[in-house]
Amino acid sequence: MLKIVIVEPETFTLLGIKGAIEQSPDIEVTASATSGKIGFQLIEQMNPDVVLVDLLLPDMSGLELTRSIKRNTNSKVVIFTNQTHSDFINSAFRHGADSYMLKSADIELIELAIKRAYFNECLLDPKLAKKLLESLYQNRYIDPSFADKNLFEPPTERQIQVLRLLAQGLVFEQIAKEMFLSVSTVKNYASDLYSKWHVKNRYEAIKRGAMLGYIDYNLIVNE
Repeated sequence: MLKIVIVEPETFTLLGIKGAIEQSPDIEVTASATSGKIGFQLIEQMNPDVVLVDLLLPDMSGLELTRSIKRNTNSKVVIFTNQTHSDFINSAFRHGADSYMLKSADIELIELAIKRAYFNECLLDPKLAKKLLESLYQNRYIDPSFADKNLFEPPTERQIQVLRLLAQGLVFEQIAKEMFLSVSTVKNYASDLYSKWHVKNRYEAIKRGAMLGYIDYNLIVNE
């Protein structure tokens, strides 16, 4: 029997998915948590075969949790979320996710994703697969450079370094001194990242960076 841990912040959703999965004769829910830190502690203790992880946790990004699980345990990870944007999907797999499912999926499909992850197979929610294919098709003919830049190219190390310093409350002049760069160069790094993520300012970029797992929630300074 497969043993799983569920990390889901919404209590109602957690109870629902837990109750549904427990009806399966092949899967046992050994533990559950509503936060990333407690979830990771349970995962280390229980050593489950598969972990079901929501992307939006109260204390960290689900991608941070996924990365920690893959680096420190043998558990597989199935992302369980409402997030449909390609940025989240691409980042999830870059952080080591084994499958990616929407919360709207039928329980049979979620169980299939769990089982496939256990056997080292990947399952992407069919609704997302269709959306990604349509997006690729449209962007290929409208503007290939847009598709390449915005859907597939991850942020550079410099861009993430600037973003993390912004999250710590530094202004561009301070970041320039910290990185031994000119202020205009730092602003260009930030501007390019904003464009890549389709955000308007540093606050939206910091939020997106945290959600995508590039920034530790504990490092963000609330102004």
